[in-house]
Amino acid sequence: MTSLAPGRDNAELAWAVASVAESREEAALITAVAYRESGLDNAAVGDHGRSLCAMQIHNGARNLLDDVGACVRRGTLMLRESRRVDPANPVAFYARGPTWRSEEARRISRDRVALSRRLLAQVVR
Repeated sequence: MTSLAPGRDNAELAWAVASVAESREEAALITAVAYRESGLDNAAVGDHGRSLCAMQIHNGARNLLDDVGACVRRGTLMLRESRRVDPANPVAFYARGPTWRSEEARRISRDRVALSRRLLAQVVR
């Protein structure tokens, strides 16, 4: 996270990711999604107030803005479901819900997966 957002204290978010991720690969994907969705900012509000927290949970409860752990847990469950729906484009359903088969959803998925791979490559060094 430091390489993505230098100078920002992401310790709480990093801890939340580490506590839910079942593998390094999953941790990297969660981190990539949080970075692209919010710049790793748990106070982020998007989509005209409809998406909340670092994971940009659509129609999420307002308490997600104050509870990094809850945000990451909810986002991780959603990512796991997205991977189940379309293993070839594991973030497409997360990113676009009912339009997950669209080229835009697939592009978003490719971007998040590519970023997660770059993050994993940094860990291996």
